[in-house]
Amino acid sequence: MCTSWEEIEVRAMTYIKNDISLEWDRENRLPVFFNRLWAYMREAIPAFNRPPEMLMKLADYTAPQFETVSAEISAGESDVTIQTGLQGFDTVSAGYISTDSVGDVQYTSAEFLYNAESGDVTITGPTEGGTIEIDLYKSGSFSATLNESEKGILAFAIYNRYEHRFDNDVLERQAKIRDSAFTTISEASQTTAGTSRQREVDRQFFDMMRAYQDNLEYLSVVKNIGLV
Repeated sequence: MCTSWEEIEVRAMTYIKNDISLEWDRENRLPVFFNRLWAYMREAIPAFNRPPEMLMKLADYTAPQFETVSAEISAGESDVTIQTGLQGFDTVSAGYISTDSVGDVQYTSAEFLYNAESGDVTITGPTEGGTIEIDLYKSGSFSATLNESEKGILAFAIYNRYEHRFDNDVLERQAKIRDSAFTTISEASQTTAGTSRQREVDRQFFDMMRAYQDNLEYLSVVKNIGLV
């Protein structure tokens, strides 16, 4: 048995709050959402290092795959089939890409059917016309079966890496314009608050790993002396 990455990444979202962009991707472009969390998962895996055996347990995995295909279709057609040539993907989304009056890119979800055997994507119903963008994601998985405690700690590790994402954000550390009509929070206060939050998340993460390691050591001892 193996353990899929998606169930762990979705659990990580119980900790990640008020990220409008990430939530939008989760609701509208699920393959893009999972692909974004892949970046945090890559960093979370080596961070889960207590007990040390976890490094070996998590090292054997199949990385996910992410692909995007664009095509031009005419308006008013029905059941337009796009041959992506990408078979066996788990999660697929499709949407129209357009530009509004001020130049911002807009995405409108489209109804579609995906054939995992052929890789064909059929846009159903009357088409809007223009550029259609198809995102495809194939699940990543660990070869080992993780228990619920390990899944929970790894989900928090993803959140931990997410909290450190702005460590080297130059714009956050540059002085901002301030005058009698416009003020911003000071860079020093913002940096201090961010660092304090990151340290607290680090502490919680280390406490979770230490508690899990202590529990495993306790169970090993009681099994050796025949109590369980």
